[in-house]
Amino acid sequence: MSIRTYWLAPIRGSKLLSFLFCGIIATRMEAKVLLQKLNPFKECTEYNLSIWQCPSFIFLVLGLVNIAAMIGTYLIANRYTDQPEITAFIVIGISLFIFITAHSITDGFDKLAQANKMKTEFVSIASHQLRTPLSSIRWSLNLIKDGKCSQADNATFIGLIQEETDRMIRLINDLLDVSRIEMGKNTFIPRQTNIYVLVQKIVNNSSLYARANNIILQLEASETLPNVYTDPDKISLVIQNLIDNAIKYTKGKGEVKITLAEERKFIKATIQDTGVGIPQNQQKHIFQKFFRSDNIMKHQTIGTGLGLFIAKAVIEQSGGQVWFESEEGRGTTFYFTLPVYK
Repeated sequence: MSIRTYWLAPIRGSKLLSFLFCGIIATRMEAKVLLQKLNPFKECTEYNLSIWQCPSFIFLVLGLVNIAAMIGTYLIANRYTDQPEITAFIVIGISLFIFITAHSITDGFDKLAQANKMKTEFVSIASHQLRTPLSSIRWSLNLIKDGKCSQADNATFIGLIQEETDRMIRLINDLLDVSRIEMGKNTFIPRQTNIYVLVQKIVNNSSLYARANNIILQLEASETLPNVYTDPDKISLVIQNLIDNAIKYTKGKGEVKITLAEERKFIKATIQDTGVGIPQNQQKHIFQKFFRSDNIMKHQTIGTGLGLFIAKAVIEQSGGQVWFESEEGRGTTFYFTLPVYK
């Protein structure tokens, strides 16, 4: 061995060890990533799906069932019976199980497709609904900054900025509420609530808005109604949203009527308007996230389509129900019930 080879041998050996060590680390990392990808429960949790709606888990089950079916059929057919009818029944039973499992897989893919669609709609609506008030705020600030407007005009612009800021805050709060509802983490604190006082206060606060839109707003309810069991803060937002919608989507001179009545162990609320109504072929989508009917979009472009989704979740969380009746061009009536406080 030459002197050069003698000195280089340890260096080459150390490089070889380094390469081997790096290869082992990389292999372990790849194996860890692969195991994470093969973990069906992680995907189920990530997409907020039940196990039997999670494609990766169902694929795993389906594979195991296929393997077990082939082995089981072979053993039964060759060792335990010589009757082909029994084997045929086993095959039919396994085929039915696989068919049902395949249906669950399809349903799981539908859920993922819907989630992806909702994500796209969320980006579109959020960007549109935030861009409009931000543009108004920027325009108002530029006018104030130029110093060419009177104090009265500046006060108007500041009021506009406040209004648009409140609008963005409401949008963000709605989006946060939707996220909490879907994750099952919506904060809900039910307690004894005087529904008459609560609704009367909302009607009084909405009267100016109603008059500005040439709408007659009236409440029919008895002051002696029993209290209900719900979260007063959340149900206030629900009732406010329903009344605002009734006013907003009634064009020209119209009427919005709110009625409260006791029915068995519930208080039934009715909010009736003489507005544009909801097309028959779109009524089944009314409580879905981001949905807004075509005729409403013609009259009112501002809106997220989140209010009724949140309303349904809050009312059902209270132990009540919500439904509606509508005829396009003649108006809509929303009904909901809340349990009487025991």
